[in-house]
Amino acid sequence: MTQPTPSGWRYGLVQLLRNLPLPLVLLVSSNGCLDQVASHVPLPGCESGRLITADSAALCLFAQQTITATDRDSARRVFARAARTRDSLSAQSGPTDFGNAAYLTRALAIIGEFYSRGLLDDSARFHRMTDHVSVTLEQVDGTLPYVNGHGFPITTPYLAWKLYTNVGVFFQPVETSQLVEFVLPRQSAPTDSVVQISEHLYRYALWRTHRGQRYPVWEYEFPWSSGGVSVTAPWLSGMAQSTILMVFADSYRRTGDNEWRQRAFEVFRSLYVPWDEGGVLLPDTLHGYWWEEYHPIVQVWNGAAQALLGVGYFYSVTNDPEVKRVYDRGIEAMKYYTPLFDTGQWTLYSRTQGLNTVYYHNVCIQLMDALYSQSGDAWFKQVADRWRSYTPPPGIP
Repeated sequence: MTQPTPSGWRYGLVQLLRNLPLPLVLLVSSNGCLDQVASHVPLPGCESGRLITADSAALCLFAQQTITATDRDSARRVFARAARTRDSLSAQSGPTDFGNAAYLTRALAIIGEFYSRGLLDDSARFHRMTDHVSVTLEQVDGTLPYVNGHGFPITTPYLAWKLYTNVGVFFQPVETSQLVEFVLPRQSAPTDSVVQISEHLYRYALWRTHRGQRYPVWEYEFPWSSGGVSVTAPWLSGMAQSTILMVFADSYRRTGDNEWRQRAFEVFRSLYVPWDEGGVLLPDTLHGYWWEEYHPIVQVWNGAAQALLGVGYFYSVTNDPEVKRVYDRGIEAMKYYTPLFDTGQWTLYSRTQGLNTVYYHNVCIQLMDALYSQSGDAWFKQVADRWRSYTPPPGIP
């Protein structure tokens, strides 16, 4: 694959990114053809719970009528190339070669793992997983362009990917949103960039249903650990759901197109779904609504605050009374839980992970200032001013 020239969507995105600060965060295929095989006849080895290869997963999914013959053949070509590249790299002796081979090994293996867990019953997720192998190939081949630490593959225009050392390169929903918003939408971001990023995010959503309500989600497809608690892929983030809600709301504000208002409300539905039912809302709502970034045991403060700002921005754009009710409940939770993250001398990153770095402490102040400006509630200003007065404890970087 040749290095793409800086034209079209990528050139415009590069120009936007150059002016932004670094964002926050978090087998060998066979030659057989199944076109003649009756798709309702189960194939040997396709039983649920079986850990199979990526190539076999494509064959099984076609036999089960989950994907089309075109999907199957396209995916198998990608998988075959990935396997050949992996094997070639494995034959080399350098540590970089081994590391790149390991990225491809993981990218192929996760497809078989997802199949064994019954997670590939939707063609859309299979497409996302095939994209992951394709982008991993771009990463390994050295053709994946990076700007401000984010990869922008040909496979998924306008969507940011991130390389996690010893894990792999993965689509990053939050950091895609942060191309045009950080804490709140960047007014300097060109409208066409906001709309294009919104459009490609919407196309990349997966859809779930909860109590009869259908809503889009943006999954993380790698395992994650925070504060001694691990989550298994695929997982959701309240911060991701709400920052994308904010981007869609900004597209509506800028264009007046009611389709973006409708799409934002679709995302808004996801904020009602409790964590233990596949959503991002803290199941205990006695103290208001808290949207969790990683896991309810961890409770990351900055992620919940950013999620609340997303709901507040959506209300400022729509003036919808139900959004206001949800926003007020979010403020209730923020007031209740925030003292648990304040030692009186410094702030905590989460309830299980310890003291913030100086950078994250300052981000928390920035978030508090934004919540004060957005809500007009003096409580947020009082806390922000107190945090501003703190001196970093010894050893805090």
